[in-house]
Amino acid sequence: MTSPVALRRLTETREGRLTVIVVVGGTLLVAVSFANVWMANAIDDEADRVRAALRRELVRVDDAELAEYPGSAERIERLAADAVEDRAAHVVGSERPDGDEVVVAVDVALGWQNRCVEAELRGNATVLTERSAGPC
Repeated sequence: MTSPVALRRLTETREGRLTVIVVVGGTLLVAVSFANVWMANAIDDEADRVRAALRRELVRVDDAELAEYPGSAERIERLAADAVEDRAAHVVGSERPDGDEVVVAVDVALGWQNRCVEAELRGNATVLTERSAGPC
């Protein structure tokens, strides 16, 4: 005579629960990793569009306005804000770190991803932009 052995479900044992936790946790980890890569690519593309918009708009700042900085800071920052108005970005501020060029900082954010775009106005209708990881 054989004794009946009760069949156990997967979650009724420690090993079964651990298996479920590992499978679910691993799936979530892979999904978050893919989302992170997608968001990093999307924020890089958006930061490049912000860089192009800043170069296009800030080239209108003439040398006289650069010479009277910080008196012209409000107008320069307004031009930058108009350039990024329809984007996931906002102007953080401007400064003259070396005494020659004016730098406008713009923060671009998407989810937990941030990029800082700096536009350097050098005069003679020259605007250089640079993107860096992290907030401004």
